[in-house]
Amino acid sequence: MQNKNNHQPHILFLVNRLYEWSQNFITRELTELNKLGLEMTVGARDILERNDLSEDEKKLRDKYFPIKENPFNFNYLFNHLIIAISRPIKYLKTWATLFSLNHKLSKFPRGVVCLFRAAGIAKEIEKKGINLIHAHFLTAPGETALYLSKLTGIPYGGTAYAMDLYVDNTGLKGKLKNAVYINGTTNYNERFMANLLSENKEKALTLYYGIHTSKELMPPIPHERFTFLAVGRLVQKKGFEYLIEACGILKEKGFDFHCEIVGKGPLEEPLIAQINKSGLQEYISLTGFVAPNEMPNKYRAGDILVAPCVVADNGDVDGLPNVCLEAMDLGLPVISTTISGIPEGVEEGENGWLIPPNDSVALAEAMAKALQADNLLEMRKASHRMVCEKFDVRKNVVPIKALLEQHALGRQQ
Repeated sequence: MQNKNNHQPHILFLVNRLYEWSQNFITRELTELNKLGLEMTVGARDILERNDLSEDEKKLRDKYFPIKENPFNFNYLFNHLIIAISRPIKYLKTWATLFSLNHKLSKFPRGVVCLFRAAGIAKEIEKKGINLIHAHFLTAPGETALYLSKLTGIPYGGTAYAMDLYVDNTGLKGKLKNAVYINGTTNYNERFMANLLSENKEKALTLYYGIHTSKELMPPIPHERFTFLAVGRLVQKKGFEYLIEACGILKEKGFDFHCEIVGKGPLEEPLIAQINKSGLQEYISLTGFVAPNEMPNKYRAGDILVAPCVVADNGDVDGLPNVCLEAMDLGLPVISTTISGIPEGVEEGENGWLIPPNDSVALAEAMAKALQADNLLEMRKASHRMVCEKFDVRKNVVPIKALLEQHALGRQQ
């Protein structure tokens, strides 16, 4: 059973992989919470070896608790059997919870794996004195947290982002119902989750994550041509095909500019073919993957960040892209679309331009405005000011820590 005499918050954070490249926002948040003295254990199925981590980020390794990818091994199955025998009612209720989620057929096996993982580590988690389980993403981490909560009685909450709300969202209503809170990270996501909750809608929250902002706005790196920068995986939801079309419109109108697209992904060849077919080789370059610690120089060598985000055919959509925050910190105004949580960071006419999604003509018009704007310096300052005031991770972890402590100690909201 859970240690009732433990009056200090001890949070189990569940992530898919510690130090994941594409989830640096999680690494930052955990690092800052650790620096604030929050007692934590970080459960993950893998840990990524990286040589670019800060000394503070490296300290998370000391908190690492490995979880087996395959829970059907002797030790986990033995632990599972002990749980089933020693607490049969909770065990049966956990299975009932799995079936109550009404999983998509293709995702039901993952649910079974998550339940076996939870049963395999439940006793060890209790021995650590954990009093709150927090999942980053409501996919496998969230489902494992749910079953672990059912088996141990330890409450669970989590952070939802976008993919786990709009694409891989099997069993989402049940996960929300059983959580004591879920941070949606944007007001847009909060409203979406609240609409799914038939009661206790206040469990859906907005606590922004953030980045390490610069105290002063850094000067740009000199470059010859006006440069639009686009950053992200080469996938449909990033809308890069519309960016290429918009660049073609700008070229026809006689504008001189360069557009650099940074990233790798499955659409690389189709995008290259589109660039070549449009005769834009002298205007657009695809750079490929750039390590996060090398990105500041990319941002500083650009004039405008373009994030033409769309809703993909499978429902996948960005929340508030992390690249927008990084670019804003280094003074780039942002051209983006009105979808999801993007308007929570980009304000029309202040630090950027907002356009409808899937609209290359509107995108070209916004890019033309940027090319001809005489107030870019003021917009650069506004971008930096916005991210410092609203998205500084050192500020934003303070209310997150308070939320975690509140639920770890069993206080009511």
